[in-house]
Amino acid sequence: MPNISWVVNVQVDGRVAMSVSTPAESAEAIESLEVTIAAGDTDKVVDLIPGEGTSVKVVVIKSSFYGDDVSFKASDGSTDSDPVTLSAPQVYAGGSVALFGLNPNQLKFTNASATKSADVAIFVARDATP
Repeated sequence: MPNISWVVNVQVDGRVAMSVSTPAESAEAIESLEVTIAAGDTDKVVDLIPGEGTSVKVVVIKSSFYGDDVSFKASDGSTDSDPVTLSAPQVYAGGSVALFGLNPNQLKFTNASATKSADVAIFVARDATP
């Protein structure tokens, strides 16, 4: 079973830096997904979990470009979270997955750009058994 841990470093020029990390947490399965969100796509579905489940522990989302044009919603398959603008890389780990207000089985991406596609990489750590 893989162990997942993460470290975040934050630094402001000329000021104190802060680093936070977590102890390793086990996950039964990990997924690395790469999708292209074409210009004009609306609610393009990316499955995080095959079938129904409540086991997502970590979600990391990175894009080839950031800004107001690209957004996503988490979904449990019937209910969607509020949209989140992909203005920077996103990391949801530990209790922050609960901020979606549901157990995310899918992400739904929208790209309002008329000309630019977004290449999105997603990392998911989850339990494989209910």
